[in-house]
Amino acid sequence: MPTLTIKSDKPMVLIPLEKYESMKETIDILSDSKLVEDVRRGIKDFEEGRSISMEDIKKELDVKDNQSEEDNG
Repeated sequence: MPTLTIKSDKPMVLIPLEKYESMKETIDILSDSKLVEDVRRGIKDFEEGRSISMEDIKKELDVKDNQSEEDNG
């Protein structure tokens, strides 16, 4: 098992790189007040029933379902 030895009088934390990258991304998002407000507004809209299903969006944009065509092809 690998070991890591650091001589320091300050507390340290060792976390996996993936977790560190995730934490940095979260900090970036939370640092953007407009983005946070937009997310909050979106959540509120959804909770209050102001949402559109993916099927309705596809119909409105006249998007064909490629998966269905692949299944039949």
